[in-house]
Amino acid sequence: MDRIENKVLSLIQDNISDKTIRILELTPGQGRLTRLLLDNGYTNIEALDINPENFKVEGVTCHRGDLNKPLPFETNVFDLIISVEGIEHLEHQYQFASEINRVIKKNSFAIISTPNIVNFASRLRFLLTGFYSLAERPSSEFSKNWVVEHIYPITFWQLRHILHTNGLFIKNIETDHIRRSALIGLLFYPLSYFATWKAMRKETDIPQRQKNMEILNQMHKPAIYLGRTQIILAKKEDHSYIKNQ
Repeated sequence: MDRIENKVLSLIQDNISDKTIRILELTPGQGRLTRLLLDNGYTNIEALDINPENFKVEGVTCHRGDLNKPLPFETNVFDLIISVEGIEHLEHQYQFASEINRVIKKNSFAIISTPNIVNFASRLRFLLTGFYSLAERPSSEFSKNWVVEHIYPITFWQLRHILHTNGLFIKNIETDHIRRSALIGLLFYPLSYFATWKAMRKETDIPQRQKNMEILNQMHKPAIYLGRTQIILAKKEDHSYIKNQ
């Protein structure tokens, strides 16, 4: 987790110069990332967790909340929301993204991280076992311990769809580190690129086919093709052109 937290800090420092921004960290655990932010001069931080009693950072309020439900905040109040390794535990991922859009200000940011199940090593695991990396066996059918279990691991393109259709547009893609076990994928990179391009070219909707070319290139960035974790920086922008049917 230290690598993820350091990458999140780097993304913030590279894209937001104002250290007085109002930040909300979701599912902070004991608060390691919160401490890191405080140590680097960010002072206006709040947190939210289903078990806030586990949060150990003095002077920072940790609200009680369930990310499968509406966030207990007013509209357009935060400058940055951070969710590290949370979305894969949720039943209602589109609602979650919609709530992030609601509570952050226009042109503000969200940082979402989740296990990258489409790196090449994970693809090989799925080919052989039917399970992805970091989701390597069925979830328990005898208890709903969804705080721990990855009930809905998501691919990059699914995460992009969740974010973009809720007005959170991807600006940067990072990873915590490159998986050595995925490096064999470099041998198959041209084949993977071509096969994915060929599949995406079958899209008959012209605007979406153009977007598919963006997705094609993003899926073949080292952070996604080889990385362990997908760490996404997204920005709230107008999405009124998206049709609701």
